Amino acid sequence: MKFVFLALALAPLLLPLIFQVNKKIYSNGSFKPAVGAALISAIIFSVIAVLQHWFQVTSYKTGLNLDISIKEVPVELSILNFSFAFAALSIYQYLNVKFPNNNLQRYSLALSNLLLGLCVAFLFFAYTKWYTLFTFATLLVVLFLIEYVGKLRFMYKAYRAFLVSLVPFYVVYGIVFWSELFVVAPSQLSGMHIAKIPIETHFVVLAMLLLAIYMFEFFKSKKAV
Repeated sequence: MKFVFLALALAPLLLPLIFQVNKKIYSNGSFKPAVGAALISAIIFSVIAVLQHWFQVTSYKTGLNLDISIKEVPVELSILNFSFAFAALSIYQYLNVKFPNNNLQRYSLALSNLLLGLCVAFLFFAYTKWYTLFTFATLLVVLFLIEYVGKLRFMYKAYRAFLVSLVPFYVVYGIVFWSELFVVAPSQLSGMHIAKIPIETHFVVLAMLLLAIYMFEFFKSKKAV
């Protein structure tokens, strides 16, 4: 039973394997940038998870995970952060290979601005909820830096990948929250859920995905110079 959380954490890695066999999505030296990007994203969000636990925002069920932790946060969560970021990057690459057109990129800034407005609204109305605060503050920073500081343009493809990533997200995170492997204190949430998953967690994964894709595109751009 101690391997339940580990099995769920590793499950998303099946997607990169399937996509690589089918479409060779990590050709031309793009595998290392993808691993590096997913690792950076995982480390940052694992640090945030440690802070949330330190603030007593989150807790974890014992007995279904390994007896290995990072500052009392099960190591499986860090593995899940990496595997899901890498799986989402693989979905991003697969869709780019299969549907290379970027015709809707001009609409992505409007969507990003809507999300920035949503972040501000949540921060204003739910600033006393620590999980909500962590989530939308992180997404606000990531969105602002990508759209208004960074020069790389990929957001339409990123949003497309996020929508497809919701399929494995609901499977893996649905089980995680349903089995209470990962618990967020109700007092630290906005109170909105989808299939027992806090609405905030959707935006956590979006921020994690956007950061991973940005770092992936950044590494590729540096390699091309």
